Amino acid sequence: MVNDNNRHKKLPISAIVTGYNEGYMLEDCLKSIAFCDDIIYVDLQSGDNSREIAQKQGATIVVHERVPMVEMIHKELQYETKYDWILTIDPDERLSQEICSDIEKLFEKGISGKTGAILVPCIYYYKKHRLTGTRWGGMHSRWLIFHKDRCRMSGIVHAGRTVAEPYEPFFIPFTGKNIDHHYWMLSFKQLKEKHSRYLKLEGESRNFMGFVATRKKILKRPLKAFYSCFVKDKGYKDGFYGLVLSCFWAWYDTTAEIKLYKYQKQHR
Repeated sequence: MVNDNNRHKKLPISAIVTGYNEGYMLEDCLKSIAFCDDIIYVDLQSGDNSREIAQKQGATIVVHERVPMVEMIHKELQYETKYDWILTIDPDERLSQEICSDIEKLFEKGISGKTGAILVPCIYYYKKHRLTGTRWGGMHSRWLIFHKDRCRMSGIVHAGRTVAEPYEPFFIPFTGKNIDHHYWMLSFKQLKEKHSRYLKLEGESRNFMGFVATRKKILKRPLKAFYSCFVKDKGYKDGFYGLVLSCFWAWYDTTAEIKLYKYQKQHR
């Protein structure tokens, strides 16, 4: 459900929304974060009406060259925002009124000086189907807001953010409706296109996270990844979609492992 713009108070938060040709989803996303006093829309040279929609919603528009992942944008703008607290969100996400209220109460109460980031309950959808299984299904804790001086941004895919010591993440507990609804993928074509971009960077990313690839591990990877996604993570609960996503994950994880192997061989 999209929030009423007038329902929530403006909070000292700078929001960064990055999009490319996602005008069909952008308006609802921007309305759901209307409680942020400062909203920046970073447009990756879209060819649709995204900028017009962002302008209509009162966002500051930044036109940027297209980059393969939003982590690069977050790192670039980390110290350029109006406020110390930064909210990062994609056009395909919607914050429920309940999670907005939780955030408002948290700021009114006063955030602990030990808090570096705020995580919220998040649910993923594939083709508007709420995922209950696979590695994307169920309830996740999604990094939504962080303090610019208490976190590190690496700009690396899937390893872009960490809370700096001695600060800690704060988890907003799930109470039923306080959710970040992430309409993650609307089609298989979109799924493949986005992850194909990620694959170009997976070697560096997995190496950064301390993984080591071997030929033996690569041979075992397809079956291991499929079993993990379809059986262990209960992808079977999502029926045909669960099967498709589990097969996709087996391909992606194996290909990423090959990328890591080549990266480490090259930099040895």
